[in-house]
Formats: sequence, C-alpha cells, structure tokens
Amino acid sequence: MRLDIALVEQRITATRSRAKRAITMGLVSVDGTIITKPSKQIGYHNKIMTMENIDVPEGYMKLKNIQNQSSLLHHDDMVLDLGSSAGGFLLYSCEIVDHVRGIEYSVEFIPQLQTIAATHTNITVIKGDVFTMPLQVMSNQDADVIMSDLTVEPEDAIIVLARVLPLLKPGGRILQVLKISKNTDQNVLINKIQALGFTIQHIIRPKKREIYVIAQHNMNSEVVE
Repeated sequence: MRLDIALVEQRITATRSRAKRAITMGLVSVDGTIITKPSKQIGYHNKIMTMENIDVPEGYMKLKNIQNQSSLLHHDDMVLDLGSSAGGFLLYSCEIVDHVRGIEYSVEFIPQLQTIAATHTNITVIKGDVFTMPLQVMSNQDADVIMSDLTVEPEDAIIVLARVLPLLKPGGRILQVLKISKNTDQNVLINKIQALGFTIQHIIRPKKREIYVIAQHNMNSEVVE
C-alpha cells in the first residue's frame, strides 16, 4: 500500500493531498525512518509516526513557515484574515494571537469555517466580499495585523489592501500574498505596497507562483496616489 493512502486509511489525515504534502515535507516516518516519497510501499506491520499534527489545511503550513522566518504574529495581536478559504491561516494564527477574524466570500468554505470558529474561542468568521463590504462590518476593531491571501490578480490584491488600511492600527503589520506569473514585474508590485506607506520587512519567495510580503505601516504616513 502507498504511504499516502495508508495515512488516510489510518485516519492520520483526512485527504491524500494533506498526506502527500506532509510526506514530501519530511514529517512522516516509517519504522523510525523519515520517508519523503508518497508512493513508498508499506505494509500493515509497519509503524507510521508523524512529527506533528499534519491533518491541517495547506494554509496552516504556509503561515507556519512564514512565521518561522518573519515573526509576523505576536501574542496579544488582533488579526484580520482576508480570504480565509479552508481556514489554515485561522487555525495557525489562533495558536499565537489573542483573536483572529476571518472573512471569506466563497460559499463552499463557509460551513468548514463556521465549524472552526465554533471550536475555537478566539476565532470569528463572517461571509463577505472584501472588495465591497463596509469596513465597519468587516471589523469593528482595529487590527494589529492584516493577512491577505486572495485568489486574484496581484494588482487587485493591492487595491484591497489599500481599501482596508483604515482598519490597521498605526504601525500595524501586514502579510500580503501575491499570486504571480513568470512575466510579473515584482518590483512594480513592491513599489505599490511601499507607496501605501509600508516599510518592507521580509519578502519570501517559495517554490511556487506566489510571493509573501511582510511589511509594517509607517506611523503618520500618507498614502501616495
């Protein structure tokens, strides 16, 4: 039996995609040996061990890696998560921060997000369109951190960032995920973020077509049109 299938059959992960991700990240061992190939054949007599909880959405691992490299999140933060999707950012950040509020537009994700919120006292979730919903509905409390991982063109993601800036505390921080292609001029995008009054602290470039921009808003800065 393939190792990724075994993880699902033994209810270690809910899906094969989560199993494959965990295996390739080196988080699964068989009989004490770390295995990084999902196709590894094993038997029922083999002992499977995991280094940590691997049955989490992809965003959980993404934000964990970002946090390890940037220390974006702090213990007493109030966080706003734009585009919560399957809830990975919510689940990871709630382990660190005081409260995180997620906003998601897609109907398909709402039941799962509501379940997550119901089982975590420091998570709230609302359904809404970040392009149009009133800011006071989005959040009635200023955020220490705004995280944005929207499946939109990078220019549109920055438009949303500019729109929600009134919800960010002075000196607040952002994580802006930008979906890019081979032809994307990343410098243009970074300049647009800086023009909103941000100082870039980290730019993380994973082995996929997106970049992670961590920045801090300058105190008393003015937005450059």
